[in-house]
Amino acid sequence: MSRLIVMLFSALTLGFCVMGSQFIMPLAQAGYDDGMRAYSQNQYDVALKQFRPLLAEGHSGAEFMVGTMYFHGKGIQSDNGIAAGWFYKAARQGHFGAQLALGSLYIHGRGVQQDIVKAYMWLTLASRSDVAVLHKQAMRLRTEIIVLMSSTEIERALKISESWTSQESGLVWNN
Repeated sequence: MSRLIVMLFSALTLGFCVMGSQFIMPLAQAGYDDGMRAYSQNQYDVALKQFRPLLAEGHSGAEFMVGTMYFHGKGIQSDNGIAAGWFYKAARQGHFGAQLALGSLYIHGRGVQQDIVKAYMWLTLASRSDVAVLHKQAMRLRTEIIVLMSSTEIERALKISESWTSQESGLVWNN
């Protein structure tokens, strides 16, 4: 199952190199594009340098990519807890890829305490994406975990996701 998670994050990262642009603030576009280009060329130190200033602005695409870098250990030491934190920040802003990533982490308790209600909630939000591969993956993961949930847990997760609204983010990078 952990191989599935790694494959999922690899697919998400490649898919959001292009699709993540819907979450980008206009003035940050050049830095984000430079970071994505560096990431796609395996120049992770350059990518991280481009993403860092965007993190302080709460740029969800940069937050998602830094989370991905921590998850995979690309240019930084792998740390699922820190990855989960960055995915959470981006997910709260409505970044569908981060919502899918965070839901996946909650399923397996990687970097977060295992919680299938939170997993189902984040996957429900991710399933609202217009990006077909993302929607399909979120629905597949929801189908896999629903058999582990009581009807009360499903109802609670759906109630949370129905009342959920995105929120702005922002963090100063202290590194």
